[in-house]
Amino acid sequence: MKILGIRNSPTKIRFCVLDGDKANYVFANQNGEHKIDMPKSLKADAEIYSWVKSEFKRIFDKYGPFDHMAIKQNENVPTRYSSVRPVMFLDCIATMVAIENNTAFSSHIYTALGTKSKEVISFVESKVAKTNTNWDAQMADALAAAIKNLK
Repeated sequence: MKILGIRNSPTKIRFCVLDGDKANYVFANQNGEHKIDMPKSLKADAEIYSWVKSEFKRIFDKYGPFDHMAIKQNENVPTRYSSVRPVMFLDCIATMVAIENNTAFSSHIYTALGTKSKEVISFVESKVAKTNTNWDAQMADALAAAIKNLK
């Protein structure tokens, strides 16, 4: 089984590729590409969303096909809607690319993953080796979502 884990933010895409099953899996891109920064030159929403869609298509072409795509979504706090909104759009774009690639998908919050935001790094490190570069909670989020969907 091959799972794509995603964690979007307003400035970057974090992703992981897990290959295997719940008992035995490999973090295929652990020491490769797993962080994509958005170009600062993109200003208009249409430019950003078009670029993001092309990056998700590239991920699917380069690393797929996938059996499942799992997104760690933002925890929707109403008072922070303005900061959550852009990420929700990026999650939707990723979902549309998954649909175009006939890939099952899911979206998760921490309670569904069995962890909390303050514990996600140690939670994931107990299950898989961390990346050599750019290790952070967002990478751990992507991995937690992917691990949840292994069968």
